[in-house]
Amino acid sequence: MFICLVDGCHDYQNLTDAERKYDYSPVSYSPCDNKLDNKGWHRFQGAAGTKMATKSPGMFKCGAPFPAWLDGAHPTLAEGTVRRRVCINRGIKCGKLSKVDVKNCTSYYIYKFYGSSAACNFRYCGTD
Repeated sequence: MFICLVDGCHDYQNLTDAERKYDYSPVSYSPCDNKLDNKGWHRFQGAAGTKMATKSPGMFKCGAPFPAWLDGAHPTLAEGTVRRRVCINRGIKCGKLSKVDVKNCTSYYIYKFYGSSAACNFRYCGTD
């Protein structure tokens, strides 16, 4: 029996919508990024930015009431895949927590989201 592992750097879904950008202000109450949990790798591209934000954009940004960002630095190429916390701003800086695997793919990063315990109306935020 052979097990084939696909490299996430070549098999990911794009997150491209402008509403995902850290400074986007109009808010929609329908976003719910928990549907991305356990759904493989994701990459920020285009109008969404090039990577996940690493600081709080403040509430009511990224097109959602509760923005989410990476708590910690992006990994170097030598570090490979790392596990980081995700903060979800619900009125308290880093009020709710989740986790994400982050991988450096040389010229971009990919993310695998896990088990957000937050209610809907949160969105992972991108930046440049």
